Amino acid sequence: MTQCPMTIEDKIRDYIFRQYPALQVKGLGDLDPLAGVLDSLAVLGVVGFIEPEFSVELSASDLTDENFETIASIARLVEKLSASSVK
Repeated sequence: MTQCPMTIEDKIRDYIFRQYPALQVKGLGDLDPLAGVLDSLAVLGVVGFIEPEFSVELSASDLTDENFETIASIARLVEKLSASSVK
């Protein structure tokens, strides 16, 4: 049986769960708010993960509450940055 490749959301969720195992126990989903769950240092850790993992570079203007509201919104940011780097 062939495994499906991990999605952007899967990779981000996996990273967060590896760094913060208690969140996995709580059942954090892709659309659950991260505010109050991840502090600013944790967000910087996520940035440090996604830049090399997805070959993207975030600017200060990318570091908004909206972009880091949920796992899904982080994935959308990665997709947007990936698409713009291809051009």
